[in-house]
Amino acid sequence: IGAGIAMYGFAYFLVHEIIIHQRIKLFTRSNNKYIKAIRWAHKMHHKHLDKHEGESFGMLIVAKKYWDKVRKDEMMQKQ
Repeated sequence: IGAGIAMYGFAYFLVHEIIIHQRIKLFTRSNNKYIKAIRWAHKMHHKHLDKHEGESFGMLIVAKKYWDKVRKDEMMQKQ
């Protein structure tokens, strides 16, 4: 149980603190689609200040609508 909690904590730290909020500057200029999608999903998670209107973004699994947003943005940049 302790190992599972530790692995979740490490995953949370890596995804939330390093990749999303960039508290340690490792992935600041990444062109990785997964990183772009999870950052977008997290932005939408915090879009509303009221907890009842916020949306869950999942921590490691990104919803299709955010992948679509990243693809759309990339197509717009190519034009």
